[in-house]
Amino acid sequence: MQNKIILTLLVFVFLLTGGITAQDSSKSLVIKNNQAPRKYPLIKPQYPSYPLISGYLLVKAANEGDPFAEHELGLRYLLGRGFPKDTSEAVRWIKKAVDKNLTVARFNYGIMLNTGTGTDWNPFEAFKNFKFAAEAGMAESQYAIGIFYTDNLVVNRDYNKAYSWIKEAADFGLDYAKETLKQLEESGLVTNYEKKTPPGVDQDQDIFLADSSSLMPQNWQFDFIDFEGDTLTEEEQIASIRELLNKNKDELKNILGVSNESIFDKSKDTSSSELIKLAADNGSPEALFITGKSYQRGIGRERDSVLALSYYIRAFRLGSNKSAEAILSYIQSPSILNLLQKGIDKGNTDAMYAWAGLTAMGFDYRLSYEQALELLEKAAAQNHIPSIIEMGLAYYSGTLIEKDKDKAIEYWTQAAELGSREAKVRIAFTNILENEFEQKDITTLVAASDEGSVLAQTALGYCYENGLGVRTDKAAAAKYYRNAAIRGNKTAFTSLKNMYDQIRPNEEEFQIHVN
Repeated sequence: MQNKIILTLLVFVFLLTGGITAQDSSKSLVIKNNQAPRKYPLIKPQYPSYPLISGYLLVKAANEGDPFAEHELGLRYLLGRGFPKDTSEAVRWIKKAVDKNLTVARFNYGIMLNTGTGTDWNPFEAFKNFKFAAEAGMAESQYAIGIFYTDNLVVNRDYNKAYSWIKEAADFGLDYAKETLKQLEESGLVTNYEKKTPPGVDQDQDIFLADSSSLMPQNWQFDFIDFEGDTLTEEEQIASIRELLNKNKDELKNILGVSNESIFDKSKDTSSSELIKLAADNGSPEALFITGKSYQRGIGRERDSVLALSYYIRAFRLGSNKSAEAILSYIQSPSILNLLQKGIDKGNTDAMYAWAGLTAMGFDYRLSYEQALELLEKAAAQNHIPSIIEMGLAYYSGTLIEKDKDKAIEYWTQAAELGSREAKVRIAFTNILENEFEQKDITTLVAASDEGSVLAQTALGYCYENGLGVRTDKAAAAKYYRNAAIRGNKTAFTSLKNMYDQIRPNEEEFQIHVN
């Protein structure tokens, strides 16, 4: 019965699921530091190189089997430098250098496999190529291998191995490796590690430590691990929120999961507070949590425990672990339940929604599930947007209410007309699931994803995985799923893992034994 209510009130049905159960940070997926994603380029050999040589001589050297020429010719086809852009030709020539075990080519080919650039998406083959380059002493590949040992998708998670490889890269001098190493050291997850001793590199055969001109970006991301915990004092929390409000726009957008290409950029004068509000309305769990904390602590607004709890519940169902901690902290005080009861008696719709949510998620059992549903219906009747959305989910799933897709769309349309971006995302993806979509539905999801919607990111992952409204693109699907998963979305991680499992090789190295 409890599970049914949870599905009714707070679960994003099928792939609409936002992840009602917050992900255990010790077992979480793919990695994230709440800063801008780090971007690393393809690497270009320092010597020999052909920056001034004519295209004819470069092609001639490549045709004669020079791996450096083959590799550079491939990069030039990839980037359209002196040759027409042609990813097929790029892969063909780079693969020739890979077959000769040119370290930098193995690294760059690994990036192409991992991003599906010019070739099928295959993170397992990417791992093999990165591992070769890492064992040859290439710091960038050592860092990449370290990251692979944290996500539990390609190989079993092993923080000691991750630390060992990343330390090699840090010792070489990579700044981003040093930053990651510090996080791992502070996490307490590393118990011991074995120092790597990569074999020497034959400089006559393979010289790769060179300029890292930005050729093609590659994002390496940690699993979402909260290295700080929730041990800040109230004064420190207030200071932290105020510091956040003072961050520049680009930093804040990265924290909120908002793309630099989002429509928010059209408003050059958007304040930090307004940006957080826009992202929260669009379904950013990070923005919802920050807003809840602001109401709880009275930062930039009047204290309001009921409204704070309402925002925490909305953030939690979208995957915010910290919101779960905040909710647990709240309900340990009997005063919050008294506030909720008083609010309900006065017709406060936020109080109705909050107590219904606490009941549905098993935080409180003073109300029956039927009473919780009645509260949602009453709040929805007063145009309370979060309650309207949950009523739509109840009708879509058919739990405790007779299933009625049209009624669900009716509720979400009502919420959308009241200004809910989240409702528009649900309508768009429901149309896609029901094979009744138009191109405008994909446009809605793309815009919402750019604006911080974790649900839209998950939905786009599903679209690209299955070729719904877009061409099938496993690499794009993995990217969207991963971006949603690192923000706490459990369904996105499950979908991402399923994609890996579908192409997982039989080698023992790639068998995941730890869940």
